[in-house]
Amino acid sequence: MKKIILLEDEEILGKIYKKNLEAANYEVEWLKTTKKTEKAAKHFKADLVLLDQGIRGEDKSGLDIIPTLKKLLPEAKIIMISNFSHFQMENEALKAGSNGYLVKINTPPNVLVKYVDKLFS
Repeated sequence: MKKIILLEDEEILGKIYKKNLEAANYEVEWLKTTKKTEKAAKHFKADLVLLDQGIRGEDKSGLDIIPTLKKLLPEAKIIMISNFSHFQMENEALKAGSNGYLVKINTPPNVLVKYVDKLFS
């Protein structure tokens, strides 16, 4: 079973993403802060990390922790998920080491699952 770390601070989206990914037979560790995500990466050897770009009330963003995650999980794929459809943000995420960039409004949960399935096929 493939393991996924999900960083998502929006309660409803986190629950929906987690539920849909688990229904597709993925093991999901859902976290709401960058600090907890970095800590989880040390013990939860994920195959994929789905990172929310903007985390409310935090000094760090999903983008900021990509280098740390790349060190802790060198084999894992990292996909940035954002509310923002902006070329510069997407480019920054890719430069930082993200393997992809998804815009939430264009990526309903069923599409996210299909995207993840393709990553592992």
